[in-house]
Amino acid sequence: MGAVINARMGLNTWAAFFGSDESTVIAGDVAMLEPEVPAVLRALRANGLEIVAIHHHMTGSKPMLIFLHYWGKGPAEKLAMSFKSALDILGKGGAGMKMGH
Repeated sequence: MGAVINARMGLNTWAAFFGSDESTVIAGDVAMLEPEVPAVLRALRANGLEIVAIHHHMTGSKPMLIFLHYWGKGPAEKLAMSFKSALDILGKGGAGMKMGH
C-alpha cells in the first residue's frame, strides 16, 4: 500500500541463543519473500535446524512476505552458521524485489 516495510513493523529476521558455547538452543524467525521459501527451507534443514511453522500475516499484499519459525540445539558456532546459511539466501532476487533485514 505504498508504506515502507521494515523491522520496526515486526517484519524481520532474528535469532535468539541460550546456553553455553558447547550446548546452545537457537530459536527465531525468518521473514522472506515467497520465492525465497524453498531455498531457505533447504538451507535450514540441511544444517540441522527444525522448522516449527510457515505462515503469512497479510492477505493480498504484494510482495507476499512469508514467516518461518525455527529452532535447533547444539554447539553455538554450528547453530550460528546454520542460521547464516538462510541469511545468505535472503534478498538475492525474488522477481526483482528486495527486502531489508
